[in-house]
Amino acid sequence: MRRIVLSILTLFTLSYLNAQFDAQLSQYMFNHAAFNPAAVGESNMLDVSGQHRLQWIGMPNGGSTTVFNINTPFTIAGKKHGVGINFVNDQVGQFVNQIVHFQYAYQFKIGKGTLNVGPQIGFASIGFRGDSVRGPQVAIGDYHDIQSDQVIPTSLMEGLGFDLGVGAWYKLRSFYVGASYTHLNQPVIEWSDQHEFTPASNLYVTSGFTKALNNPKYNLKPSVLIKSDFVILQVDMSVILDYNEQYWGGLSYRWGDAVVFLAGINIGNGLSIGYSFDLPASQMIRASWSSHEVMLSYQLNVKAGDSSQRKKYKSIRIL
Repeated sequence: MRRIVLSILTLFTLSYLNAQFDAQLSQYMFNHAAFNPAAVGESNMLDVSGQHRLQWIGMPNGGSTTVFNINTPFTIAGKKHGVGINFVNDQVGQFVNQIVHFQYAYQFKIGKGTLNVGPQIGFASIGFRGDSVRGPQVAIGDYHDIQSDQVIPTSLMEGLGFDLGVGAWYKLRSFYVGASYTHLNQPVIEWSDQHEFTPASNLYVTSGFTKALNNPKYNLKPSVLIKSDFVILQVDMSVILDYNEQYWGGLSYRWGDAVVFLAGINIGNGLSIGYSFDLPASQMIRASWSSHEVMLSYQLNVKAGDSSQRKKYKSIRIL
């Protein structure tokens, strides 16, 4: 089944366009709840994850992203649930996006696997730094003057909107597949009587599995993430080699955009740290030669519904 799903996902790469939308993360495989609310509680542990990304170093207004997520499973009347909260602070160009979501997932048993479904409900604060807009340093013709364009704000504009999303997550042993849809209601962010902004809805599809190698200390963990607003498409294909559930390293390719190098270590007692380096594989390398991302994660085995069995978890989780 995992081969069929991954093959279907890979077919999406045959026709592609590239762009950055929502918060972009290279280490997406370590924090699924950052883009899929149904992934909360799926590790059966209290999971605290933080990621900070510096985009396109050396390019003015290249951007930075900070994502923080905390989620945990719990059991009520024998039924398993997950709940979490996700914060995003994303700055790219003149845009400043600050988003908070409350996430929930309900777990069903389907055959030998489990299916989680759930929503995320929250608010999106989106701003535009119009006072930082600068016109071109060279003449581009007399048909348009960017400085006098009334469509472009000339001051800092901010607005708040109610934001919804939904997701589904299926797991069968070491295989998983998930899909989510963000900005479901396409909130209208009103900046003024003349200015407003509507973030596009985005579809996320991800899948991956763990393959044990001949040496039991080594595990191969391929994954794929597809993002689309049905106008553009972005595909990340990754593979990580894990040694003794303590060290990992790998490669990722963001189609037509960048080659990503990943590495990390499980420090112990559920605490792990990861790092990724993006090397542009497009003309972007002329303006910026790298992006950097740091991930910090802590997991505690809460044994949902049974406090007598709580203990610290001594191994990282990479699905």
